[in-house]
Amino acid sequence: MFDCVASEFDIDPARTIMVGDRLDTDILMGNTCGLTTLLTLTGVTTLEEVKGHEESDCPARQSLVPDYYVDSIADILPALQD
Repeated sequence: MFDCVASEFDIDPARTIMVGDRLDTDILMGNTCGLTTLLTLTGVTTLEEVKGHEESDCPARQSLVPDYYVDSIADILPALQD
């Protein structure tokens, strides 16, 4: 899906961040496509779940670890104003 969107809109993966609230869909897709990933903890995913994946030796679980996380999408608004 990302390849289709990227080719249509000339998106540079190095300058794109995938924001989502689910590890098994949003974050997995972002990591698979080489995007920076940001998890919002407003959905079904908990920080404890992220830490469990992060500490695992399993490559499949490691692929679910986001680069960054925030409690709410509102937490990134100050960074966007700079």
